[in-house]
Amino acid sequence: MKAGRLLARRPTAGTGRMTGTDRALVGSWTFAAVLLVVGALRAHGFISLDNLHTLLLIATFVGLAGLGQTLVVLGGGIDLSLPWMITLGGIGMSQFAGPGGAPPVLVAAGLVLAGALAGCVNGAGVTRLGIPPIVMTLGVGGLVQGLLVGLAGRGGAAAGTAPRPMVELASARLGFVPVVTLCWLAAAVAMGVFLKRTPSGRRLYATGANPQVAHLAGIRTGRVVIATYAASAMIAVLTGMLMSGYLEQSYLAMGAPYLFTPIAAVAIGGASVLGGRGTSWGTTAGAIVITLLGALLPLWGLGGAALQIVYGAVILAGVLMAKAVTRAG
Repeated sequence: MKAGRLLARRPTAGTGRMTGTDRALVGSWTFAAVLLVVGALRAHGFISLDNLHTLLLIATFVGLAGLGQTLVVLGGGIDLSLPWMITLGGIGMSQFAGPGGAPPVLVAAGLVLAGALAGCVNGAGVTRLGIPPIVMTLGVGGLVQGLLVGLAGRGGAAAGTAPRPMVELASARLGFVPVVTLCWLAAAVAMGVFLKRTPSGRRLYATGANPQVAHLAGIRTGRVVIATYAASAMIAVLTGMLMSGYLEQSYLAMGAPYLFTPIAAVAIGGASVLGGRGTSWGTTAGAIVITLLGALLPLWGLGGAALQIVYGAVILAGVLMAKAVTRAG
């Protein structure tokens, strides 16, 4: 047990030098600042308060989904069921708490529990049955998608109207800053404290860095991994609820853009896609970078295809860099 506590303690640099994670964090925030300056120089009104408000809203949805993906990636996995979990939150909120429906708070609690259950199934399949994370999460995502098709009743058509309280929450702002963005930043701070200051956070880093050694040191790696998938699914469901308020409706394809964007945000933020390294603030910066790229590329006549190429290149670069660091270590 003593060995487990020692392993769960994250190594810290006593020389005052920046670690690789610190350098990646500084680099991602610097890149975000450069993109913002480029946008301001390229397009009049790019940094207007109204446009910044819209960019922050878009970044919030990417960032929230990215926080859940960060936990899974830190544990050495990947969650490709996020798009359907997001859609579950949006459609569930619209169907059950729409006009004349149940209280939104009760519906939200039920949907979060459903997301936790789906996440636990993901984690159990990966840890207990040995199913590769990509296969397991895609399978669970397919099951959820089938459930949603039956719930919505018809193919890509709108599946319902969001309840008024959710619309008001998504549209609320302090100055030009959306309230949901403040909630996202608060979640990033809370996750940062959890990862850096708690034994559970250190056990997660240890599990992702070397699961075999972590297990031998007394860490219940299976439980740690299952918890990350459950947390990821719950965060994705909450993201879908907020999106339904922003869109004022829900539809079956609302989560489709979030298959690769959270992974790209995690990679841009400096996390190792092989596990054991990353921060919530890095993912936050990555989400802002992804959002700014999506807003800037059309200014050069580049559309969604170019953005998908960027996502793929970022993810591949993240994998290659993680492998290079592992070999060097």
